[in-house]
Amino acid sequence: MLTPIAAIVLSAAVIGGALLAQAHARRLRVPFALGLVHAGVAVAGLVLLSLAVSRYTQPLVVNAALLFFFIALIGGAFLLIFRLQKESPPGFMIVLHAGTAVTALALLWVGLTMGG
Repeated sequence: MLTPIAAIVLSAAVIGGALLAQAHARRLRVPFALGLVHAGVAVAGLVLLSLAVSRYTQPLVVNAALLFFFIALIGGAFLLIFRLQKESPPGFMIVLHAGTAVTALALLWVGLTMGG
């Protein structure tokens, strides 16, 4: 039961991140607090998914999704460092962060359809 909840929470984080990335691409000023909300939702989803993987047998693709989400977390930390220095993060870093998170989310949803 934890895995579907994690998937929903992480989907919300990815959708929120897509909106943030779109604002960045349009050169709009994104309030720092919105980035923190995105990060908080993502971390909550990551904790839920970590608990699901550690407590219950999951398809391998769900474990791969967890790994990709942790890689995305590292990318998000780099983006945060730029923001804390009051600099705009490079676009390629945002694309890498987002691409990793979207890949992870796709893997997670595939794993759910496999009965995980």
